Amino acid sequence: MAAKNAAGSIRAVTLGGVLFNVAADSNVSDPASDYEKTNIPHSGGNMVKMVKRSRNKEGIVLIVNADERATLKTLADSIDPITLAIKYATGDTDRATGHVNIESWESEENRATVHLLPEGDWTPSVA
Repeated sequence: MAAKNAAGSIRAVTLGGVLFNVAADSNVSDPASDYEKTNIPHSGGNMVKMVKRSRNKEGIVLIVNADERATLKTLADSIDPITLAIKYATGDTDRATGHVNIESWESEENRATVHLLPEGDWTPSVA
């Protein structure tokens, strides 16, 4: 079991029940809070505007061969939600049901950058 103060690359990504290889330098970003806050100035001061954010996981780099790329494209093109799971360096895993979006694919290293779009909240599973 990894230490809780561990940090590092993603260990695994599973999409629609398919385990994909993750680039060794792969990182994930997501909003750290449920709401984005901005001030709306007015003559009496400021009013706080809170907008609900989607808890997308973005910038995940997968290494895919031709067959895996075709599978990834099929999952991304599906209108039906799929299962999403990310395992972190700590051994903790986030799971959700939602969609995958392929941002880009690079032929030189077979790197596919994806975004995971949950339909609801992520469910954490602590290792």
